[in-house]
Amino acid sequence: PYTYEVATLDNGLTVIVMPMPSDGLVAYWSIVRTGSRDEYEEGRSGFAHFFEHMMFRGTEQYPSDRYQRIMTEIGADANAYTSDDLTAYHISMTPGDLEQVMQLESDRFQNLAYSEGVFQTEAGAVYGEYRKNRTDPLFTLYEKVMETAFTRHTYGHTTMGYEADIAAMPTMYEYSKEFFGRYYRPENTVLLVAGDVAPANVLELARRYYGGWQRGYEPPPVPEVPAQEEERRVADT
Repeated sequence: PYTYEVATLDNGLTVIVMPMPSDGLVAYWSIVRTGSRDEYEEGRSGFAHFFEHMMFRGTEQYPSDRYQRIMTEIGADANAYTSDDLTAYHISMTPGDLEQVMQLESDRFQNLAYSEGVFQTEAGAVYGEYRKNRTDPLFTLYEKVMETAFTRHTYGHTTMGYEADIAAMPTMYEYSKEFFGRYYRPENTVLLVAGDVAPANVLELARRYYGGWQRGYEPPPVPEVPAQEEERRVADT
């Protein structure tokens, strides 16, 4: 029902701008087209969801506490989620804070930084989240349904990943950096900005703050979903 503009920067980043009546609010979404389906390597499930957590750890320029303080001061609401097919980071804010938010977001998508100790702490927290979810019978049932339905495709493990992989995650610091460098690239990301905004302004800011982001996406060798498994997935959904 709303008009929108789509532009692709020279580095492959897709920018979608949708002006719409919003009572002075803006929705700012950074969508990485990587989810648990991209975790094709044995013993390496759970990293798409893990980076949903790590992206809030900050950068050298904007460490976590500074990032959170700025978000609080401008009254923005920031959160994220991971699915089978993507990881989405979303912020609600006012139009006057668009450039500030774009500076913060472009920085963490290009310059995420974390020590091995911080990595291990967050990996432990993710395992705690998994164990908490396992106390819910519905989660346990869903986990088994996916494993049973998808025997040859990466949809066979949930977004959380296999427990053994999550438990071993604290030992995979070097692999985590490889995962980030492989998937968090402009040609694998969509920036969606909707609300009280002008497309020309959004695109100008996007070129300024994201233009230096280097290409480097490596598509994972995920197999096609066999027809019978796709039918099961649709029925389950």
